[in-house]
Amino acid sequence: MSIDVHTRATVVGNLAEFPIGSMKLAKVDGRRLCVVHTSTGVHALDNACPHEGYGLTTGDLDGELLTCAWHNWKFRVSDGRCLLGEEDVRTHAVDVADDGTISISLVEPAPDELRPQLLASLRRGMEKSYVGQMSRDVVRLLRADANPGELIWEAVAYGAPRADFGWGHAIASLTDCLAMTDRYIGDERALPIVQAIAGVAEEERDRPVNSLPDPLREMPADPRAEFRRFVEAEEREPAQAVLRGAIAHGYGADDIRPWFTDIVSDHLLSYGHGAIYSQKAFQLLERLGWERADTVLPYLVPTIVYGTREDKLPYMKLFHRGLAQLDLAELAEAAATPDPHWHDDGRLLTALLGSDRTEAALAAGAALRAGSGIDGLLDTVTTAVSERLLRYDVDGERDFHDDFGWLDITHGVTFANAARWHAEHSPMSSDIVRLALWTVFLANWTGRHEWHTAVAWRDEIEPRSADLRAYGESLQDEALLDGTTAFIVHAHAVKTSVAATDEALRMGSSVPLDATARFMAAPKLERFVAATVTRSIDFLSGRAPRD
Repeated sequence: MSIDVHTRATVVGNLAEFPIGSMKLAKVDGRRLCVVHTSTGVHALDNACPHEGYGLTTGDLDGELLTCAWHNWKFRVSDGRCLLGEEDVRTHAVDVADDGTISISLVEPAPDELRPQLLASLRRGMEKSYVGQMSRDVVRLLRADANPGELIWEAVAYGAPRADFGWGHAIASLTDCLAMTDRYIGDERALPIVQAIAGVAEEERDRPVNSLPDPLREMPADPRAEFRRFVEAEEREPAQAVLRGAIAHGYGADDIRPWFTDIVSDHLLSYGHGAIYSQKAFQLLERLGWERADTVLPYLVPTIVYGTREDKLPYMKLFHRGLAQLDLAELAEAAATPDPHWHDDGRLLTALLGSDRTEAALAAGAALRAGSGIDGLLDTVTTAVSERLLRYDVDGERDFHDDFGWLDITHGVTFANAARWHAEHSPMSSDIVRLALWTVFLANWTGRHEWHTAVAWRDEIEPRSADLRAYGESLQDEALLDGTTAFIVHAHAVKTSVAATDEALRMGSSVPLDATARFMAAPKLERFVAATVTRSIDFLSGRAPRD
């Protein structure tokens, strides 16, 4: 036991002054303690209730049970165990001399003993979605020299196996919030960590653990192709078995990363989420270590297997008309040697902001042939989506008949950022071109609201900083400050601010950040109840969603 007990005991009184059933406040080395005398002896607890810090000496004592007067938390005085509430209270060493002198020594566990106890408490807090307990435990863990990555890992290990259909916004947010901790110091690091963990706890509470198939013992001749085939056929367990087998056989990140680029390029998956979550998963593993891959990646597979294949839906038919006229192999060859002097002469941006879905595909093909490369194409995609955000008519948030709004448009930025990441980590191919073209469709489709309403003039955006990185980081900080009420909106604010910062730095333009600033500052639909009721009435009345 590596308990560090303060050797200097402090006298707090005499037993004669503490009748059985009494509680008194005492101060030891500047720390306020609640001293309790029961039939089992004299006990010393921290006076601050772990809930919100109110004094326990103002509470009620019933035998061995101490009840905080403020919010009814109950503690066993002999060991501080919380019997009703969220967490235990610290107890300290008491010595009663033969002459009745009561001395107390503060008990402070050493960090290497304290961390396992606090991690167990943090897990209990996640299981019940107790934000207070999680917050206090994270601060205590940071003070006990815990690595922020280990705290994020606790949330990954808890949340990923419980997610109904694989990775969701909560798991993805862990990646962005972990990266944000680098910009905070000391106790302040708790803010991004707890925001991320709280999202997982809220989303995955009371869900059972989803089992995984055993890893393949013998790998097929071409496991990458086999994995892709299983995903395409929506055979989740065989795909997970191949993936787990590859990890068990020593395949590394560079080996397996292309597998996910393959499968997220085959379809426009769930508004780009397949590509986005794959990006976040590998970025997370870069920080936490590849040894965690067998937890992180197999639970990403269901997200992609069961993701909506948007490219198969009727609203993409017009885009496919243009896509059918493009030779992806030819475009990949052109994209492999981009023209460093290429810039959009306005034709691509005009097509992206227009309402002709076929023309958007053709204009993207023309840009690639002219030397845009994937980066130039994605720069223009990001510019177009940013323009959508800047001129979005906020009254659209209260058009409950339309299932389209701020969050839908933000996907255009985060999807483009994810596609850029995939392209940076893969050799040029038809798959990379197809993935980039899916972002072109989404950029064009973000104009859906404009096609039905008058376009609002963009709001004036106050310049925050000439320094793009500082501007972006200020938006990321703002995303953590509870300016949103629903977790789903918070998650979009986090991932959009992170993606917009990356895109702005890549493009050398503040436009993605200006757009994100407007999204974060403007009114937005958050609870979705009224909208869902309205759309339910529409559905049951035979009214179809509008294109």
